[in-house]
Amino acid sequence: MKKLVFILFVSVFSLSSIHLNAQDLTQGKPSAKVNEQVDNELKYLTQELALTGKQQKLTKLKLTEFAMKEKQLIRSNMTIDEKQKQISALNINKVNEMRDILSGPQHDKYVKLIKQKRKTNKAEMLEN
Repeated sequence: MKKLVFILFVSVFSLSSIHLNAQDLTQGKPSAKVNEQVDNELKYLTQELALTGKQQKLTKLKLTEFAMKEKQLIRSNMTIDEKQKQISALNINKVNEMRDILSGPQHDKYVKLIKQKRKTNKAEMLEN
């Protein structure tokens, strides 16, 4: 049960990244739910990080890409442990790839926001 809760936590947490382009068509189109989550995350990041128009476009693509990859991992036939490892690696990749989009100070704040979000989600899970 703890592993399932952890996977759900990581899933919610990591919906802050994805990228869909012509090479990613094998993953299919993002669902309306994924698009809504990406849009919400993008609005939040735009406010917190003062993203430019170009950064917003690139961030939306990146968030969509990673959301689709995470969705694919969750639906895979891997063990829960393997899914956790893969999702953790995916999240690390997302943070690293966001470095290419954000300025140094923006990326530093992005990392702080992720850590803060992780603490908040963990506290909420412990309450339930």
